[in-house]
Amino acid sequence: MKFRGHAHRSLDDKGRLILPPSFKDLILENVPEGYIVLTVFNNQVIGITPTQWDHIESEIEKIKAPDPDVEETKLMLYACYTEVAVNKQGRIALPAQLRKTGGLESDVEVMGAGNHFQIRPAGSFEELMSRRRNIAPQMAEYNVDLKL
Repeated sequence: MKFRGHAHRSLDDKGRLILPPSFKDLILENVPEGYIVLTVFNNQVIGITPTQWDHIESEIEKIKAPDPDVEETKLMLYACYTEVAVNKQGRIALPAQLRKTGGLESDVEVMGAGNHFQIRPAGSFEELMSRRRNIAPQMAEYNVDLKL
């Protein structure tokens, strides 16, 4: 299950968000529980499936003596954990605490990030696309050849 693509969305007056159709379909077809988990990772609001949450939880519990940054990240993951229902229209409720933490106002960007999606402030996609990167050395270090 991979989230791909991006969309600009406006929150309604109750802080609800309509997911892109491909995200909604992916969730409703693959998540029998009918809900997703929203939390914060690297200061971004992310959406994941309950199965992905279970995996994250088991992995972070392996860390026995984390440094302060890792401990804060772990705390944010748990403290911001929220289960939200996905209705047939793909609408989810974004709790006020997550909107505040993520700097989300009336307009947002929903971006696929593979095994999760991110909900970022409006303009984030354009900002992301405007940055120049050369990741070829890191890809070579990880022995990754994208054939591009």
